[in-house]
Amino acid sequence: MNNESNNEEYQNKFYQKHLPRVNNGQLKIKNDKTLNDLQFMQRFTLKYLYISRCPNISFKHAFNEFSQTFYALKCQIKNLIGIDQNIALNTLYLSYNLIADIKQLQTMISLNFLALDFNQIVDITPLSQLINLKQLYLYNNCIVDLSQIKNLHRLEILSVSNNKISSLSGIQYLTNLKKLIVSHNQITSLYIIKNLRNLKELRADNNEITDLHGVQHLKNLTSLYLSNNLISDLSPLSACIQLLTLLIENNQISDLSPLKNICFLVHMSMEDNYISSVQPLSEQKYFRYLTLINQKKPSLAQIQTSTRMKTISTTRSHLENIPSKRTVLQSHFNSVTNISELLINAITNVQLNLSNKLLQVFGTVEDASQ
Repeated sequence: MNNESNNEEYQNKFYQKHLPRVNNGQLKIKNDKTLNDLQFMQRFTLKYLYISRCPNISFKHAFNEFSQTFYALKCQIKNLIGIDQNIALNTLYLSYNLIADIKQLQTMISLNFLALDFNQIVDITPLSQLINLKQLYLYNNCIVDLSQIKNLHRLEILSVSNNKISSLSGIQYLTNLKKLIVSHNQITSLYIIKNLRNLKELRADNNEITDLHGVQHLKNLTSLYLSNNLISDLSPLSACIQLLTLLIENNQISDLSPLKNICFLVHMSMEDNYISSVQPLSEQKYFRYLTLINQKKPSLAQIQTSTRMKTISTTRSHLENIPSKRTVLQSHFNSVTNISELLINAITNVQLNLSNKLLQVFGTVEDASQ
């Protein structure tokens, strides 16, 4: 009886404490080390509950239907026992905790959004029953195998970066995916995801990818991130004509000709490759940003790309000529041999470091001003 009395006193205390903070069905609690039992939440009518840096909370007592959206961030949570009693939850954030066992989530089939990033999860089998999920965030865990989520056909966004994944097996069945993030793993091939025809954004940078076979089927891609891999051949990208953003930094690329028919590119970064000519990009009409930093070939042919270009960055590359009519040219530590274009083509914002360079200059600044 004494325990019941103490518990009721505890519940009343927290109810009175947090009642003034409830606003339009929302309650936020931060940095409260005395908070441990969430049962008092049943007295509120909440749609949104945010708890952060409350290191002693537990879910051992029922708190079903207190909220539709629940955040518990940086609370040092290890145990999820009891959380499955909140059957009304459709959005659950449990990021930045110490969670390894997620079996308590397997019956929470109302969830359509789940964030478990920055935890200690290895086995994601309990998620296989959450068939209503549309967004799933699992980055920065210890996951090796993705095959258990192959039945989550409603998924539109999946993030599993910074894990220990070497194979994308299982993801090929998630045909409604629009955004896939698999960066910072040990993936060697993208071929298995060739049937993800709805995919618009793919982030696969910082892996061990050697070829792009299969990507040619992803014709709705608009953003592709492939930096820090082992790619040398861009041929499969020739079919990805909807691309707007392409980042392929630090690979082994020398030939850009597969990109010549990708007409809508706006942003492209190619630093740390072996590119000697950007001529295949000369017909681009929508280019805004082009990065050619630190090219490893002995010379870079004249840049003649879109007249709409806003920024070209060529730091630590070897330029034969300077582009015309650009808004911003960033050129530091280059081997530039001809800057006459700067003087006659009205570049409005130039950032140059030309110390110790051998230049051929035709015309003068005074000539340019006339």
